[in-house]
Amino acid sequence: MSKNRRNANALLSPRRLAILFGAILLSMALTSCGKKNQEGEKKTVQKSEDDFLDKDAKPDERKYLLAAKPFFIAVANRKYADAYALLSRYAITRMSLDQFKPAEQDSDSQQNQSYAFDNVTAEQFAYLMQYVEAAHGTPRAPKMLHVFSTDPDVLNRRSKEQFGGMDSMFAIGAMPDWIPADIRRASLRGQIHTELSPQELQNVAQREGISVEDLKKSADFDPYFNLKIVLVEEGGHLKIAYFEFLPPSIWD
Repeated sequence: MSKNRRNANALLSPRRLAILFGAILLSMALTSCGKKNQEGEKKTVQKSEDDFLDKDAKPDERKYLLAAKPFFIAVANRKYADAYALLSRYAITRMSLDQFKPAEQDSDSQQNQSYAFDNVTAEQFAYLMQYVEAAHGTPRAPKMLHVFSTDPDVLNRRSKEQFGGMDSMFAIGAMPDWIPADIRRASLRGQIHTELSPQELQNVAQREGISVEDLKKSADFDPYFNLKIVLVEEGGHLKIAYFEFLPPSIWD
């Protein structure tokens, strides 16, 4: 195993821990992440297509939100061919199952890393998105999107800060080292609302000890998944070089 691979695995360990805690508390996340508006209806439909973008973003971060927005919306609308068309050559050069179905333990990670596609096609991307839907439900609307980091050291796993390694894990996850360091510009994290299947609703209701009807009536029931995006700049244009779909967690 190469030195880079060992370093990547070392950095991934905290991510696996986060995923494990997220899985343990999944039912809590599913029933605590929603909010209601003044009329008591779930606030899952934006008044405008920019409502889910971070309102507190710094002026120089706005361009990153706008660059990631089309991909985010395409995924939320299940227009996977459109989402694929927005990916850079770095993103489609290689994709592993880990990006769509995060491992919960080391053995799963090794298996997911071995299950990978090179020179990914639009059809293969759509196929891999089935793993996201199976785990979290059908995407239905954007929830939120914000810039996580623009620090070059964090984006390249070289931060000397006390929690620099953890920051890099949250910012870029398992992003390959071969993607050039000098073109990495920003990491963004967001959430997308989902619609659970009847079987998934039944499973959540059983974990909560309530009926499906009561679950659906709950003011706080609003399932979602997380989406991590890393932008690079080529020829003066911001493009998506890497992404990961992640479950709800206690850090959301």
